Amino acid sequence: MRHLLPIAATLLLASCAAAVATTPISTPLIGGTPGGADGGTAPSLSTSVPTPTAAVVPTANPSPVGASLASAQADFDCDGKVDRLQFFARPPGAPRDAIILARLTLASGTVHDATLGSNDVSEANPLIGIADVNGDGCDDAIVTVGRGASTTWTSFLVYDDNDLRRVEEDGKPAMFLFGGSVRHGNAIECRTRKDATELVARAVSDYTSDFQWDAVEDVHHWSSRSRLVLWSTSRSVIEVGVRYAMPADQEHYWGLSCGSVKLAG
Repeated sequence: MRHLLPIAATLLLASCAAAVATTPISTPLIGGTPGGADGGTAPSLSTSVPTPTAAVVPTANPSPVGASLASAQADFDCDGKVDRLQFFARPPGAPRDAIILARLTLASGTVHDATLGSNDVSEANPLIGIADVNGDGCDDAIVTVGRGASTTWTSFLVYDDNDLRRVEEDGKPAMFLFGGSVRHGNAIECRTRKDATELVARAVSDYTSDFQWDAVEDVHHWSSRSRLVLWSTSRSVIEVGVRYAMPADQEHYWGLSCGSVKLAG
């Protein structure tokens, strides 16, 4: 009996050790579904760390536009292909100096925007016509930027330095008038003299005398495709034999003449 006690103790310890060894150890899942084929095992690296994807850079949204006002097709960038220029009313609340959006879509698909102001918030059509105003051989847009009692305030949009730009002079948007009344007139002419492309602005009035018209002519030269500089100013008097008579060649003093765009004013 004394010899059997150590043997019984040994068998009891072995039985307890076997019971501990056969009890499964529960491991928290890092992925997958509990009880699945991978239950109780850690997931592989490929399933625990997602594969990085390329960052998506958002495309800049185009400027918001309102109703379509006008459009024209011409070659604005001189690549021999047809481009499209569109004019839109800006949404309500746009500043007065940017109530019209001009959008140039080149044949390549590139889009350029520029804004125009106007003192006429109900301007129905800002596009006057298409002509080469600066002598570079490309088409340009003649546009309305406001109205007086009897005159049309006029400016130009050109494609210069890979962008759609409004013509400037002295660092400011350029504006010229055409039209008038029976007592005064304004005119705009695009012309070439001695290999220089010029923009001529004229003004006449008969306020000094009923038998004469005082005339002023400003000649502007192009320093670049989108910039003008005042080249010369001259003054003259046009005499008439009949009181309040209009001077001859009224379109010269009341109209607009740029390429094929000719308006009597």
